[in-house]
Amino acid sequence: MTSIYLVRHGQASFGKKDYDNLSEIGEKQSFLLGEYFKKLKLNFDKIYVGTLKRQIQTSEQILKHYENKINIERTQLLNEYDVKSVLTGFVNGRDLSYDELHNKKTHFSLLRNSVMAWSENKINYSVNETWDQFEKRAETFLNLFKETKKNNILVISSGGTISMILRLLLNLPSDQFANFHFQIYNSSYSKIKINENGMALSLFNCISHLEMERNSDIITYV
Repeated sequence: MTSIYLVRHGQASFGKKDYDNLSEIGEKQSFLLGEYFKKLKLNFDKIYVGTLKRQIQTSEQILKHYENKINIERTQLLNEYDVKSVLTGFVNGRDLSYDELHNKKTHFSLLRNSVMAWSENKINYSVNETWDQFEKRAETFLNLFKETKKNNILVISSGGTISMILRLLLNLPSDQFANFHFQIYNSSYSKIKINENGMALSLFNCISHLEMERNSDIITYV
């Protein structure tokens, strides 16, 4: 049996000039996850990670707890969809306001509406990646594991991409994407099991490594 541990990156730098870096909290979250995996005596045969900095930095923090060399493959299949492109498309190409980019409440309200429209192919303005293309990208990644012989695989990606992978795995309609997307914690992991009967989700959005710290400040969504 193969187990895939599907990890969302640690907290990124929301509101900063370069979002695509882990914050101090994000580094701690990722480090704690690696520590937790090691306590479980969980070893990985292979690691897949996206090419975004926050994803790579998350893998680096996790691997601080592993001395043995693990085969790591970076792939753009695991990168997040272009959030700014989807937001801009939803507002028909106008410049986004400061609050729409930097105020969490305003930003995520707009993002939810944008994602719903995107998933229903209701955005007429050009976006960098269509919903169908995003769906195909996630499907291509899942297909990598149809005949895998490995025991434990670590996958580090982003909330949107993980949500699409899980939506496809569970064969859910497009309008359920947002329900996954906006509840996945930073550095959480979900577990997919593969056996002779196919793929199945066995664990979702686990943050035991954070809850053990008894510090709500390190439990984040952004």
